[in-house]
Amino acid sequence: MDGNILFWIDIINFVIGCILFCCVLGGFFGITGILDPDNENISGKKRTVLGILIFGSLSVLGNLIGFSNDNVLINFRDVGPIAGGLWFGPAVALGAAVMGATSRLFFGGATMFSCAVATLVAGAASALMYRMLKDKMTVRVSVMLAAVLGVIHLTLVSVLTPNGVAIILTPSAIGSIALVVVGVATFSASYKYFGARFRGEHLGKDQKLSHPKVGRNKPVYNFQIRELEKQNAEKKNKSAGISR
Repeated sequence: MDGNILFWIDIINFVIGCILFCCVLGGFFGITGILDPDNENISGKKRTVLGILIFGSLSVLGNLIGFSNDNVLINFRDVGPIAGGLWFGPAVALGAAVMGATSRLFFGGATMFSCAVATLVAGAASALMYRMLKDKMTVRVSVMLAAVLGVIHLTLVSVLTPNGVAIILTPSAIGSIALVVVGVATFSASYKYFGARFRGEHLGKDQKLSHPKVGRNKPVYNFQIRELEKQNAEKKNKSAGISR
């Protein structure tokens, strides 16, 4: 079989695999809510450490399963710090960025330094955006930010790498950035969709439970539901006692 055909088959398999992986990961966090700030089943420190390990590993994995073409490593390394940072906070963004950038240095190549710096910048920018937007984050906004960070990534490579302009114009470089944007989009959409389906965000305004710690129309976890039921039962008992 022609070498070009095999190459494009590998590219297609790689892209499909990345998208499916991001979809499954987003769905997992959407269903469980394990890293959500509202989840009091896990302490804040444990959530932070877990988030750094998971999204940092995702960033490292983006390097490990990537492959070189046109002297460019086709990868989805920046998905980790961007997706993790935009949805789960600055510590996750910066921790994942450090892990991804450090792992990139071990792969060498002309873009080794510039790509590592770009990943750190992506993590720092995602941390800042989380601080600025936080509860206002949406899938559309996350995709737009991922695209902007992709442009910044290419700009840094063009400035910090010898013959960088020629490198960023290769299909491999542009394809890597597109893959990161699609990965963030897939993760974000899956996270929000499954979070709504499994944690009540799809219900109408009058159908949702309200909790003083998270406010109305916010995700309600099992421990919160039990607490609400207990409070409602106590109110009913008091009302029954007063009526007597």
